[in-house]
This record gives sequence, C-alpha cells and structure tokens, in this order.
Amino acid sequence: MDEPPGKPLSCEEKEKTETAELPASDSINPGNLQLVSELKNPSGSCSVDVSAMFWERAGCKEPCIITACEDVVSLWKALDAWQWEKLYTWHFAEVPVLQIVPVPDVYNLVCVALGNLEIREIRALFCSSDDESEKQVLLKSGNIKAVLGLTKRRLVSSSGTLSDQQVEVMTFAEDGGGKENQFLMPPEETILTFAEVQGMQEALLGTTIMNNIVIWNLKTGQLLKKMHIDDSYQASVCHKAYSEMGLLFIVLSHPCAKESESLRSPVFQLIVINPKTTLSVGVMLYCLPPGQAGRFLEGDVKDHCAAAILTSGTIAIWDLLLGQCTALLPPVSDQHWSFVKWSGTDSHLLAGQKDGNIFVYHYS
Repeated sequence: MDEPPGKPLSCEEKEKTETAELPASDSINPGNLQLVSELKNPSGSCSVDVSAMFWERAGCKEPCIITACEDVVSLWKALDAWQWEKLYTWHFAEVPVLQIVPVPDVYNLVCVALGNLEIREIRALFCSSDDESEKQVLLKSGNIKAVLGLTKRRLVSSSGTLSDQQVEVMTFAEDGGGKENQFLMPPEETILTFAEVQGMQEALLGTTIMNNIVIWNLKTGQLLKKMHIDDSYQASVCHKAYSEMGLLFIVLSHPCAKESESLRSPVFQLIVINPKTTLSVGVMLYCLPPGQAGRFLEGDVKDHCAAAILTSGTIAIWDLLLGQCTALLPPVSDQHWSFVKWSGTDSHLLAGQKDGNIFVYHYS
C-alpha cells in the first residue's frame, strides 16, 4: 500500500487505530523489514486471517485491509499517518470463520471460508448499494477441501468425497452480483491446494494428497495432466506456479518435513516439471539459516518472495531468485506469529497474532 493521503472523517463515529511504536524486526539484512503500522482488532474472538485488497466506494478504488476473527470480519480503510478506520463489519454467529478468500479483479466483494477443522461454507461478503449495509450470501456448502480466488473474477473450489467430487469455478459479474458456474473434470484424488499458472493463460494447477500435480484447461474444463512429484516430502502444498519455455516452475512448502537444525530441512522448495514427459526435478531448497530451527506452519508467496510462519513462532522470508533467507521476524511481545500474508496492493507484509494484533511491515 502506498502511503495513503489524509482524508477528513465523516460525522459518524469512527473506529481508528494508531501507528505502532514497537521495535522493528531482527532482520538478517537490516532494513529489509520496517514496521509502519499496527492495527488492533477490538473483537474478543481469536484472530485467524488478514488480507489486503482494493475496495470500491462511490466509483473510487481504495487500498484496504480485511481482518478475520472467528466470529467477525472487518474492512479497514487507510487514513493519514498509517491509521485505520473501520468501514464495515460482518458477523457470524453459527459457523466460525477459517480464512479470507480474496477474488482478484472484484473490488467490492470478498469471500470467506467457514468451518471448524474443515471448510463447510463459502460466503461472499459485500455491501448494499442502497444503504451501504453489510450483506453476505452463501455460495457453497458441504465437505469443501480447497478454495482459491482466481484472476478474471473467478473462484475455484473442490468439494465432496472421491466418488462424488466436484471441482467448480464460479465467475462473478463485474459488480460482484451475479455469477456463472463451470465444472472441471475431477482428478479422483483429494485436492490440497490450487494455484494459477503465471505465464500460461487459462491453466489451473492443483496438488493432491497423493503428491501429484494436476493441471486443467479452465476454458474447456478438461484435466490435461497428472504428474507425480518427489516422495521425499509428503503432502506438499503448492503456493505459486510459473510457466517458461514450456516448463512449469512450482514453489512448494513442506508442512510434514522434519524439524531439524542440523539437517536443514527445507521450508520451501522450487521444482521444475516438463508437462510433456511429466518428469520433475528439484531446482532449489529454501532452508533456514544456521542456528534456526522450525518447520512450516503456514505461508504465502508473491512474485519472488516467500514468507512462512515456523513452529518456533518466527516469520522467515526468502528471496526465491537468490535462494537466500533474507529476514527473520521473531515473536513480538512474547506473542507467536499466527498468520502472514503479502499485501495484494503493494510490497507490504501483513503479520498477525491470535490476540487480534495485525502488524504492517514494509519489505524491501
């Protein structure tokens, strides 16, 4: 988020947060991470996710932060001096929120996944154009295994068991209102994650519980390939996929890798696959620097940067091109980090704690 210009407040009562005065990160290369703001969510429930996106109001797109607790999702607008004003709040009384699911290219709608241990519902959150009141619509319910927002206002999800599995793509109208549904050919394996393929239009990739990579043609719905990857690390999760010179480059994380300081087990891995032959080979392992231990809990990849929460409670950041861990962000105020996301609007890192504190860091 570029530094937002100052704007006058309306007469309505506004909830605001103040710029944090906390120690900056313990960077490996000083200056990589700079704390610019702290956002405190007043909800009493457990904080579960955060995201940054543009939200359209009165024809103007503004950079906003969305915070999710178990029973409430809030949209925050940036003010001057890195303060935040709460615009909208959606409440959930029956099923707790698990994660935020942004949909690229839609500027007045965001989706959320709800459930306990597994996703049971996907809902769209928006505001009425008449009175600006908060609205929510149930998009899908059932035994949902994976969900991802795609470019061109699309949302893909996998649900059901192997015998009745559905892989569905919903396409929203430009105003976020109506939607069209399309079904993709199921792979007959449980899907762990989805990823779009950068550089290959209309291609969608998925990772399965059997350590296979599957790829679909989004235009036809056809399942094009099923490619097995190295069994060294089970249940690998795909975060990003790139296509170049006919090859697929895929960034994986390994939640099941052993936690070891001496063996330097990888947190992320870059592999390359030849879709024609389905052969794959490892290109680079992204390990913790000496003296650090912990395994992957959750993380996010954007462009050539990867960030991960470790079991130690620390956030680690890698430059995927250099293959180096460039920054470490230890727990703040004795609170372990719980989730981390790259901003969808700029080069900021959003880090959250279970108590509801969200910290905004500038990464360079």
